[in-house]
Amino acid sequence: MLALILAVIVSLEADFVQTKSSAMLNEPQVSAGHMSYRAPDYMQWAYTSPQPLVWEIDGELSNVNPQIQRLLRMILSSVAGNNTDDPQLQRESKRLFRSVDIQMDESGEVAKRVELVEKNGDTTVIEFSNVITK
Repeated sequence: MLALILAVIVSLEADFVQTKSSAMLNEPQVSAGHMSYRAPDYMQWAYTSPQPLVWEIDGELSNVNPQIQRLLRMILSSVAGNNTDDPQLQRESKRLFRSVDIQMDESGEVAKRVELVEKNGDTTVIEFSNVITK
């Protein structure tokens, strides 16, 4: 059902707060920004703090290194509702992460929180707000 709901999303805009925790860090790193998705294969992930940085995928074009590009494509596929049936994305997720936990909003249409636990135990939590879908 989730894939069916997400398949009809034409565009999505959201603010996010990303918290990275690691044994290598004295304290968690907190970043904030805005993400944009436009069907079928455009995504922009723009950090506004602590310093500006923009990652973008538009079809086959990308301005990021291959590892970040794979991660963005996994996010893009999740937003588009294609991740549940794609064996390659499932393998990639299992290769990169010990676990991926996605909590949906009350409507069940969009993610409100994503927790990624890497193989080494480092965690990244992304919380979305001000979500607008069309």
